[in-house]
Amino acid sequence: MTPSRRKSLRKLLWLYFWLLIFEGALRKWILPGLSSPLLLVRDPVALLALLWGWPLLRKHQWRQWIEPLQWLGATAFLLAITAGHGDIPTAAYGARILVLQLPLIFLYAAVFDRSDVIRFAWALAWLSIPMTLLIVAQSNSPSSHFLNVAPGGEGTAVFSGAFDRFRPPGTFSFINGISSFYSLAASALFILVYGTTLKQRGRQFTVLVGVALVVALPVSISRSLLFGYLQVLAALIAALAISRTRLTPIISGLLALVLAIGIGSNVPAFQETLEAYNARWEGAAAAEDGGDMRLVGAVGVFQNRFLGGFTAPLINLGNYSFLGSGIGISTNFGAQRLTGSRTFLVGEGGWEASLGEMGLPLGLIFLIWRLALGIWMLRMSLHQASLGNRLPLMLLGSSFVVVINGPLSQPTGLGFIVVSAGLTLAACNGSSFRPSFLKEAPQRTTASSFSLPRDPRQQHTV
Repeated sequence: MTPSRRKSLRKLLWLYFWLLIFEGALRKWILPGLSSPLLLVRDPVALLALLWGWPLLRKHQWRQWIEPLQWLGATAFLLAITAGHGDIPTAAYGARILVLQLPLIFLYAAVFDRSDVIRFAWALAWLSIPMTLLIVAQSNSPSSHFLNVAPGGEGTAVFSGAFDRFRPPGTFSFINGISSFYSLAASALFILVYGTTLKQRGRQFTVLVGVALVVALPVSISRSLLFGYLQVLAALIAALAISRTRLTPIISGLLALVLAIGIGSNVPAFQETLEAYNARWEGAAAAEDGGDMRLVGAVGVFQNRFLGGFTAPLINLGNYSFLGSGIGISTNFGAQRLTGSRTFLVGEGGWEASLGEMGLPLGLIFLIWRLALGIWMLRMSLHQASLGNRLPLMLLGSSFVVVINGPLSQPTGLGFIVVSAGLTLAACNGSSFRPSFLKEAPQRTTASSFSLPRDPRQQHTV
């Protein structure tokens, strides 16, 4: 691949990221009349990127992951129009997830390296501050306010929370974008704190970002975001322990985190929404406990909402059609075409949607593919942490669970799965990038130090 083509490919993948962040803004505020076409705005970018990047994917270990997706997508499409719902546009819309979107994970990994991951981390960190200001404004505005308008310029994009507070969507078209964005932004913050050597103004900036992330939690009224933060924190602890990080940066990072929490908890927006957040948590926890007093609060939510996404589809395997209802039927696009209303026809969770759409043979094969990818990413991240590269494992906190079981039918959630997983793998590739906020590093990492094994026994460098 020529340097100019590689440069253009990198720009396309960055464009995919920026469209993921601002796709909802385009559909709600800037071009509401084109809301429906803009639902697919990232697909042409993905298609062109795959066409240009196919020489990279064909030569590297990524092919073994992409070819099963192509086979599954083609087979599921044929089954959908012959034995399933029979609607070609719905089948094509669903198949594009497998053949067009998920392969981008490996293109991110083939094109980018640790230096690019740090650039993405800076971008996410900078974005988190205005994003928090936006959701605070949305939370304090009526549901009919311009800031809360739904895609297409009609209705509202906010969802009820508690105590007359709404769950704000930020720049996204649906509220799940907020939990996905801030979970990835938390990984980005820890990358800047523990993966780079910051100057004084860089450390001050990370405290400000930390304040934004703290304030966003109660304002979002999102339980998923809390679980996302906890996953990222657990991954950080594992990364620091496995990489045998010295005590000094750990203490300085913890002090900065405590300072950010202390400042954030005293911000009026935090205090004003904390009561609504607690009320929604308690109400939802009680509802999901189902009257079982053995399941209390967060434990009940974890077992029913989180673990249930894995166990319930497997327990109810007998309820799924052998050939499935047809790929694409779990999406809002498919539901709108087939029933005239936006609803979840075969389930909201990632596993139940796949089994309901593709049936038992194909659905189970796809679930095995997702499990295999998640486990492979975990192995690569742990291996890199043992070599001193903490970035992949810190990113794994925001990518591991969604890769295995995250819902794919909603475009924003799908986009964050692609970007977070791609960056996790890209962080395994070596670099020596240092932005202006960084001091001179005492030692540079060479490309051969951090590289993704093939299959995973061979060595690969970008």
